[in-house]
Amino acid sequence: MTAHTIDTISEFMLHAGTDYRVYDMGRGIELMDAQTFLDLENNKLPVPCPRAGQAWFAVVFWNKNLSQEQYIWFVKLPIDERSLVVQAARNQFLEAVVKALGSQLEKSAEKGGQLPENPFIFTPSQQQLADINAIIRRDLALPARDGLNKAIEFVKNPTSDAWQELALQDIADLAAHIETDDIAKALEQNLAALPVQVLTALCSSFENSAYDDAFTDSLINLYSSAEYAEIQHMILRGLKGSQNKQKVSSFINKLLNEGEPDTECLVIIAGRHFRLLTDQTLLMNYFSKVIAQDSSYQLFRGIYADLVQVPETRIGLLTLMRKQDLPTDIANAIASLYQTVSPQKSAN
Repeated sequence: MTAHTIDTISEFMLHAGTDYRVYDMGRGIELMDAQTFLDLENNKLPVPCPRAGQAWFAVVFWNKNLSQEQYIWFVKLPIDERSLVVQAARNQFLEAVVKALGSQLEKSAEKGGQLPENPFIFTPSQQQLADINAIIRRDLALPARDGLNKAIEFVKNPTSDAWQELALQDIADLAAHIETDDIAKALEQNLAALPVQVLTALCSSFENSAYDDAFTDSLINLYSSAEYAEIQHMILRGLKGSQNKQKVSSFINKLLNEGEPDTECLVIIAGRHFRLLTDQTLLMNYFSKVIAQDSSYQLFRGIYADLVQVPETRIGLLTLMRKQDLPTDIANAIASLYQTVSPQKSAN
């Protein structure tokens, strides 16, 4: 096997005889089917959830004939102006991998799945590591860790100081199994009684889970009564996992129309609830709040630059730029986009 005969990461995994899964880690953690990932690699599809000009993936692989272990590569690849993977970068990544490992992924396994140093790998945060490990264990139906039972017992009786014995991984495992009846019931009953440390970690993990209407209501109600802005921020992140998108959309609309969301809330809406911003009315309300938060338009320009890379929101943003009779604040903010581009063109 040589770099010249392998054109994609997908092919490399298949030729190496491994089973594998790919998770998009750009804006949360979302499973991506193998064909979609291959199409992204071949520039047939844009990257759905880019962030900071990069596509972020966790590639999980295992070879049942060699080991019972699973290994993860955390790969980031630059995208172009159309949100397509820059294939030269992907090829450079493959060359580094093939040169170091050949076709023998067990060489990687001997090093705990680590790749040779290259500019296309990244180290997730501790929260992301806990979440992706919990999700993989759940998706592959691997035996539950002992810490999950400890976390379940705590949320059933959150009055003790036992939370200090919980690891971040225990809390992530709990969130990953929120569809389990006893866990869901315990969380609905005791969510407001959880220590801040446990609640914020849980809410961060909830963004990568999937839960029903009842728990969506619990989070929304808790947002209204939360004592600290930090809790509200994490609840807003956690609402990404709700399967009732209409209810979340209504909540965010109300927050924008009647509330005073701070900068962090506005950034979380763009980062985690970007799919809701395909609604033009919500988008206009959202940008009005962004501009009210920062009249220099710097925040607006940063969020616009971020969202215009996301395929689902790009068309709406480009349409907004051509829209007639815009409110003055939004019209002025859009004009500021042109003002920042024009000097750059003149300098070039």
